[in-house]
Amino acid sequence: MKILSLFVLGMFLFACSGKKAYGESHPEAPIIRFDQDLYRYLVQNENDEALEAYKLFLDEYGEKVIYIGKTDSADFYLRLKTFFSEPTLMKLYQDEQTRMADIHSINEELAEGMKILLAEFPSLKQPKIYMHVSGLNQNVIVSDDILSLSADKYLGADYPLYQDFFYEYQRQLMSPDRIVPDYLLGFMMANFPFKGNEDVLLDRMLYEGKLRYILSCLLPRREAWEYIGYTPEQYRWCMDRQSKIWRLALENQHLFQPDYFITSQYLKEAPSTPSLPSDSPGRVGIWLGYQIIHSYMKNNASVSLQALMKTTNYRELLKQSKYKP
Repeated sequence: MKILSLFVLGMFLFACSGKKAYGESHPEAPIIRFDQDLYRYLVQNENDEALEAYKLFLDEYGEKVIYIGKTDSADFYLRLKTFFSEPTLMKLYQDEQTRMADIHSINEELAEGMKILLAEFPSLKQPKIYMHVSGLNQNVIVSDDILSLSADKYLGADYPLYQDFFYEYQRQLMSPDRIVPDYLLGFMMANFPFKGNEDVLLDRMLYEGKLRYILSCLLPRREAWEYIGYTPEQYRWCMDRQSKIWRLALENQHLFQPDYFITSQYLKEAPSTPSLPSDSPGRVGIWLGYQIIHSYMKNNASVSLQALMKTTNYRELLKQSKYKP
Protein backbone atom coordinates (compact mmCIF):
# COMPACT_ATOMS: atom_id res chain seq x y z
CA MET A 1 0.00 0.00 0.00
CA LYS A 2 1.09 3.52 -0.72
CA ILE A 3 0.32 6.47 1.54
CA LEU A 4 0.52 9.86 -0.09
CA SER A 5 0.53 13.04 2.00
CA LEU A 6 0.07 13.34 -1.44
CA PHE A 7 -7.60 31.61 -12.88
CA VAL A 8 -8.27 31.59 -15.96
CA LEU A 9 -6.62 34.82 -17.23
CA GLY A 10 -7.81 36.27 -20.50
CA MET A 11 -7.45 33.64 -23.20
CA PHE A 12 -5.19 31.44 -21.08
CA LEU A 13 -7.75 28.66 -20.61
CA PHE A 14 -6.23 25.23 -20.93
CA ALA A 15 -8.62 22.58 -19.78
CA CYS A 16 -9.09 19.58 -22.07
CA SER A 17 -12.84 19.81 -22.48
CA GLY A 18 -13.92 19.40 -26.06
CA LYS A 19 -11.19 16.94 -27.02
CA LYS A 20 -13.35 13.85 -26.52
CA ALA A 21 -16.91 12.96 -25.71
CA TYR A 22 -17.14 10.63 -22.74
CA GLY A 23 -20.90 10.48 -22.49
CA GLU A 24 -23.13 11.99 -19.84
CA SER A 25 -23.51 9.01 -17.53
CA HIS A 26 -21.10 8.65 -14.63
CA PRO A 27 -19.79 5.35 -13.27
CA GLU A 28 -21.45 3.96 -10.17
CA ALA A 29 -18.59 4.71 -7.79
CA PRO A 30 -20.02 6.59 -4.80
CA ILE A 31 -17.74 7.27 -1.88
CA ILE A 32 -18.11 4.61 0.82
CA ARG A 33 -18.70 6.47 4.07
CA PHE A 34 -16.42 4.53 6.39
CA ASP A 35 -16.08 7.75 8.37
CA GLN A 36 -19.81 7.75 9.16
CA ASP A 37 -20.00 4.08 10.06
CA LEU A 38 -16.93 4.29 12.30
CA TYR A 39 -18.32 7.37 14.04
CA ARG A 40 -21.63 5.62 14.68
CA TYR A 41 -19.74 2.57 16.01
CA LEU A 42 -17.80 4.79 18.42
CA VAL A 43 -20.51 7.08 19.76
CA GLN A 44 -23.28 4.47 19.94
CA ASN A 45 -20.95 1.84 21.43
CA GLU A 46 -21.96 -0.71 18.81
CA ASN A 47 -20.66 -4.26 18.76
CA ASP A 48 -17.44 -4.92 16.87
CA GLU A 49 -19.44 -6.84 14.26
CA ALA A 50 -20.80 -3.48 13.07
CA LEU A 51 -17.49 -2.96 11.25
CA GLU A 52 -17.22 -6.50 9.86
CA ALA A 53 -17.81 -5.32 6.28
CA TYR A 54 -14.71 -3.11 6.57
CA LYS A 55 -12.29 -5.82 7.70
CA LEU A 56 -9.90 -5.50 4.73
CA PHE A 57 -10.00 -1.72 4.84
CA LEU A 58 -9.54 -1.74 8.62
CA ASP A 59 -6.40 -3.84 8.24
CA GLU A 60 -4.79 -1.14 6.10
CA TYR A 61 -6.28 1.71 8.11
CA GLY A 62 -5.22 0.31 11.47
CA GLU A 63 -1.71 -0.63 10.43
CA LYS A 64 -0.75 2.23 8.13
CA VAL A 65 -2.86 5.23 9.20
CA ILE A 66 -3.53 5.16 12.95
CA TYR A 67 -0.81 2.60 13.78
CA ILE A 68 -2.75 0.17 15.99
CA GLY A 69 -2.15 -3.01 13.98
CA LYS A 70 -4.46 -5.25 11.98
CA THR A 71 -7.87 -6.57 12.96
CA ASP A 72 -6.48 -10.01 13.87
CA SER A 73 -4.13 -8.54 16.47
CA ALA A 74 -5.07 -8.75 20.13
CA ASP A 75 -7.41 -6.03 21.44
CA PHE A 76 -7.61 -4.31 18.04
CA TYR A 77 -11.08 -2.87 18.62
CA LEU A 78 -10.19 -1.76 22.12
CA ARG A 79 -7.18 0.13 20.71
CA LEU A 80 -9.42 1.59 18.01
CA LYS A 81 -11.78 3.00 20.63
CA THR A 82 -8.88 4.20 22.76
CA PHE A 83 -7.34 6.03 19.82
CA PHE A 84 -10.54 8.04 19.31
CA SER A 85 -11.22 8.60 23.02
CA GLU A 86 -9.11 11.78 23.11
CA PRO A 87 -11.57 14.72 23.47
CA THR A 88 -9.93 17.05 20.94
CA LEU A 89 -9.84 14.30 18.34
CA MET A 90 -13.49 13.43 18.90
CA LYS A 91 -14.44 17.11 18.58
CA LEU A 92 -12.58 17.16 15.26
CA TYR A 93 -14.40 13.99 14.22
CA GLN A 94 -17.78 15.46 15.21
CA ASP A 95 -17.09 18.59 13.17
CA GLU A 96 -16.06 16.47 10.19
CA GLN A 97 -19.36 14.58 10.40
CA THR A 98 -21.30 17.84 10.44
CA ARG A 99 -19.40 19.53 7.59
CA MET A 100 -19.28 16.39 5.44
CA ALA A 101 -22.86 15.31 6.02
CA ASP A 102 -23.78 15.97 2.39
CA ILE A 103 -21.10 15.12 -0.19
CA HIS A 104 -23.38 14.77 -3.20
CA SER A 105 -21.50 17.32 -5.28
CA ILE A 106 -18.16 15.73 -4.34
CA ASN A 107 -19.46 12.33 -5.41
CA GLU A 108 -20.66 13.68 -8.75
CA GLU A 109 -17.46 15.51 -9.66
CA LEU A 110 -15.24 12.63 -8.54
CA ALA A 111 -17.28 10.11 -10.53
CA GLU A 112 -17.04 12.29 -13.63
CA GLY A 113 -13.29 12.72 -13.26
CA MET A 114 -12.72 9.02 -12.62
CA LYS A 115 -14.81 8.14 -15.67
CA ILE A 116 -12.55 10.23 -17.91
CA LEU A 117 -9.39 8.88 -16.29
CA LEU A 118 -10.41 5.24 -16.74
CA ALA A 119 -11.43 5.92 -20.36
CA GLU A 120 -8.05 7.52 -21.13
CA PHE A 121 -6.13 4.84 -19.24
CA PRO A 122 -8.12 1.60 -19.70
CA SER A 123 -5.47 -0.49 -17.93
CA LEU A 124 -6.38 1.21 -14.65
CA LYS A 125 -8.81 -0.54 -12.33
CA GLN A 126 -11.77 1.23 -10.77
CA PRO A 127 -10.93 1.42 -7.04
CA LYS A 128 -13.31 1.23 -4.13
CA ILE A 129 -13.42 4.81 -2.88
CA TYR A 130 -13.66 5.50 0.83
CA MET A 131 -13.67 8.49 3.14
CA HIS A 132 -11.91 8.17 6.50
CA VAL A 133 -10.57 10.29 9.33
CA SER A 134 -7.01 10.08 10.59
CA GLY A 135 -6.64 12.57 13.40
CA LEU A 136 -4.83 14.90 10.98
CA ASN A 137 -2.38 12.14 10.01
CA GLN A 138 -2.27 10.55 6.55
CA ASN A 139 -4.07 12.30 3.74
CA VAL A 140 -4.70 9.81 0.91
CA ILE A 141 -4.53 6.00 1.03
CA VAL A 142 -4.01 4.06 -2.19
CA SER A 143 -3.69 0.29 -2.48
CA ASP A 144 -4.43 -2.17 -5.28
CA ASP A 145 -8.18 -1.60 -5.10
CA ILE A 146 -8.65 1.08 -2.44
CA LEU A 147 -8.64 4.86 -2.67
CA SER A 148 -9.44 6.76 0.52
CA LEU A 149 -9.07 10.31 1.74
CA SER A 150 -8.87 11.75 5.25
CA ALA A 151 -11.81 14.14 5.37
CA ASP A 152 -10.80 15.72 8.68
CA LYS A 153 -8.06 17.57 6.79
CA TYR A 154 -10.56 19.43 4.57
CA LEU A 155 -12.73 21.38 6.99
CA GLY A 156 -11.72 24.79 5.66
CA ALA A 157 -8.71 27.05 6.06
CA ASP A 158 -10.48 28.94 8.85
CA TYR A 159 -11.22 25.84 10.93
CA PRO A 160 -10.09 26.79 14.48
CA LEU A 161 -8.10 23.65 15.32
CA TYR A 162 -5.99 24.00 12.19
CA GLN A 163 -4.63 27.30 13.50
CA ASP A 164 -2.72 25.39 16.19
CA PHE A 165 -1.11 22.82 13.90
CA PHE A 166 -0.68 24.28 10.42
CA TYR A 167 0.80 27.35 8.78
CA GLU A 168 -1.32 29.57 6.57
CA TYR A 169 0.19 28.18 3.34
CA GLN A 170 -0.72 24.67 4.51
CA ARG A 171 -4.25 25.61 5.53
CA GLN A 172 -4.79 26.96 2.03
CA LEU A 173 -4.85 23.35 0.81
CA MET A 174 -7.29 22.17 3.50
CA SER A 175 -10.59 23.40 2.09
CA PRO A 176 -13.42 21.10 0.90
CA ASP A 177 -12.87 22.11 -2.72
CA ARG A 178 -9.50 20.31 -2.61
CA ILE A 179 -11.12 16.92 -1.92
CA VAL A 180 -11.79 15.83 -5.50
CA PRO A 181 -8.45 17.05 -6.93
CA ASP A 182 -6.60 15.30 -4.11
CA TYR A 183 -8.47 12.03 -4.60
CA LEU A 184 -7.51 12.07 -8.28
CA LEU A 185 -3.93 13.28 -7.78
CA GLY A 186 -3.33 10.62 -5.13
CA PHE A 187 -4.68 7.91 -7.42
CA MET A 188 -2.57 9.12 -10.34
CA MET A 189 0.61 9.43 -8.28
CA ALA A 190 0.23 5.83 -7.11
CA ASN A 191 -0.47 4.49 -10.60
CA PHE A 192 1.96 6.75 -12.50
CA PRO A 193 5.03 6.88 -10.23
CA PHE A 194 7.80 9.31 -11.05
CA LYS A 195 10.43 8.07 -13.48
CA GLY A 196 13.49 10.21 -13.95
CA ASN A 197 16.19 11.82 -11.86
CA GLU A 198 14.57 13.11 -8.69
CA ASP A 199 17.45 15.54 -8.15
CA VAL A 200 16.88 17.30 -11.50
CA LEU A 201 14.36 20.13 -11.38
CA LEU A 202 13.26 19.77 -15.01
CA ASP A 203 12.41 16.09 -14.53
CA ARG A 204 10.46 16.63 -11.34
CA MET A 205 8.53 19.71 -12.38
CA LEU A 206 7.50 18.25 -15.75
CA TYR A 207 6.27 15.10 -14.02
CA GLU A 208 4.20 17.28 -11.67
CA GLY A 209 3.09 19.34 -14.66
CA LYS A 210 1.85 16.22 -16.44
CA LEU A 211 -0.26 15.26 -13.45
CA ARG A 212 -1.81 18.73 -13.29
CA TYR A 213 -2.46 18.78 -17.03
CA ILE A 214 -4.27 15.46 -16.80
CA LEU A 215 -6.17 16.80 -13.79
CA SER A 216 -7.31 19.71 -15.96
CA CYS A 217 -8.74 17.14 -18.38
CA LEU A 218 -10.52 15.27 -15.60
CA LEU A 219 -12.01 18.41 -14.02
CA PRO A 220 -12.63 20.71 -16.99
CA ARG A 221 -15.03 22.99 -15.12
CA ARG A 222 -12.39 23.98 -12.60
CA GLU A 223 -10.28 27.10 -12.93
CA ALA A 224 -6.60 26.85 -13.89
CA TRP A 225 -5.37 28.02 -10.49
CA GLU A 226 -7.21 25.17 -8.78
CA TYR A 227 -5.13 22.51 -10.53
CA ILE A 228 -2.03 23.93 -8.85
CA GLY A 229 -3.70 24.49 -5.49
CA TYR A 230 -3.20 28.25 -5.72
CA THR A 231 -5.44 31.18 -4.97
CA PRO A 232 -6.39 33.38 -7.95
CA GLU A 233 -3.97 36.00 -6.65
CA GLN A 234 -1.06 33.56 -6.47
CA TYR A 235 -1.77 32.31 -9.97
CA ARG A 236 -1.93 35.87 -11.29
CA TRP A 237 1.38 36.67 -9.56
CA CYS A 238 3.08 33.88 -11.48
CA MET A 239 1.41 34.68 -14.80
CA ASP A 240 2.41 38.34 -14.53
CA ARG A 241 6.05 37.31 -14.00
CA GLN A 242 6.18 34.26 -16.23
CA SER A 243 9.10 35.37 -18.41
CA LYS A 244 11.09 36.54 -15.37
CA ILE A 245 10.57 33.23 -13.53
CA TRP A 246 11.74 31.30 -16.58
CA ARG A 247 14.74 33.54 -17.12
CA LEU A 248 15.85 33.22 -13.49
CA ALA A 249 15.63 29.40 -13.64
CA LEU A 250 17.78 29.39 -16.77
CA GLU A 251 20.31 31.98 -15.64
CA ASN A 252 20.79 30.30 -12.26
CA GLN A 253 21.24 26.94 -14.01
CA HIS A 254 18.55 25.35 -11.87
CA LEU A 255 16.82 23.29 -14.55
CA PHE A 256 19.33 20.64 -15.52
CA GLN A 257 21.92 20.33 -12.75
CA PRO A 258 21.24 17.50 -10.26
CA ASP A 259 20.66 19.33 -6.98
CA TYR A 260 18.07 17.90 -4.62
CA PHE A 261 18.08 21.00 -2.40
CA ILE A 262 17.37 23.42 -5.26
CA THR A 263 14.76 21.09 -6.76
CA SER A 264 12.90 20.73 -3.47
CA GLN A 265 12.82 24.50 -3.01
CA TYR A 266 10.82 24.86 -6.22
CA LEU A 267 8.36 22.08 -5.39
CA LYS A 268 7.74 21.88 -1.65
CA GLU A 269 4.90 23.49 0.25
CA ALA A 270 6.26 26.75 1.61
CA PRO A 271 5.17 30.37 2.16
CA SER A 272 7.28 31.40 -0.85
CA THR A 273 9.73 29.98 -3.39
CA PRO A 274 13.41 30.61 -2.56
CA SER A 275 15.39 32.38 -5.33
CA LEU A 276 12.19 34.29 -6.19
CA PRO A 277 10.88 37.44 -4.47
CA SER A 278 9.51 36.97 -0.98
CA ASP A 279 5.96 37.69 -2.16
CA SER A 280 6.06 34.70 -4.52
CA PRO A 281 3.89 31.66 -3.72
CA GLY A 282 5.44 28.31 -2.89
CA ARG A 283 5.54 25.40 -5.36
CA VAL A 284 6.31 27.61 -8.35
CA GLY A 285 8.03 24.61 -9.94
CA ILE A 286 4.67 22.83 -10.19
CA TRP A 287 3.07 25.90 -11.75
CA LEU A 288 5.97 26.20 -14.23
CA GLY A 289 5.81 22.52 -15.12
CA TYR A 290 2.12 22.93 -15.85
CA GLN A 291 2.79 25.81 -18.25
CA ILE A 292 5.41 23.81 -20.14
CA ILE A 293 3.17 20.73 -20.43
CA HIS A 294 0.29 22.88 -21.63
CA SER A 295 2.56 24.37 -24.30
CA TYR A 296 3.74 20.88 -25.26
CA MET A 297 0.19 19.54 -25.68
CA LYS A 298 -0.87 22.64 -27.59
CA ASN A 299 1.98 22.12 -30.06
CA ASN A 300 1.55 18.33 -30.23
CA ALA A 301 -2.19 17.93 -30.51
CA SER A 302 -2.03 14.28 -31.61
CA VAL A 303 -0.34 13.16 -28.38
CA SER A 304 -2.69 11.20 -26.14
CA LEU A 305 -2.70 11.45 -22.37
CA GLN A 306 -1.27 7.93 -22.23
CA ALA A 307 1.62 8.92 -24.49
CA LEU A 308 2.19 12.08 -22.46
CA MET A 309 2.40 10.13 -19.24
CA LYS A 310 4.83 7.60 -20.72
CA THR A 311 7.21 10.31 -21.93
CA THR A 312 10.24 10.50 -19.65
CA ASN A 313 12.72 12.20 -21.98
CA TYR A 314 12.16 15.52 -20.27
CA ARG A 315 14.70 17.51 -22.26
CA GLU A 316 13.07 16.43 -25.49
CA LEU A 317 9.66 17.21 -24.05
CA LEU A 318 10.84 20.71 -23.17
CA LYS A 319 12.26 21.18 -26.65
CA GLN A 320 9.03 20.07 -28.33
CA SER A 321 6.95 22.22 -26.04
CA LYS A 322 8.40 25.35 -27.69
CA TYR A 323 7.87 27.05 -24.36
CA LYS A 324 9.09 30.64 -24.68
CA PRO A 325 7.31 33.00 -22.30
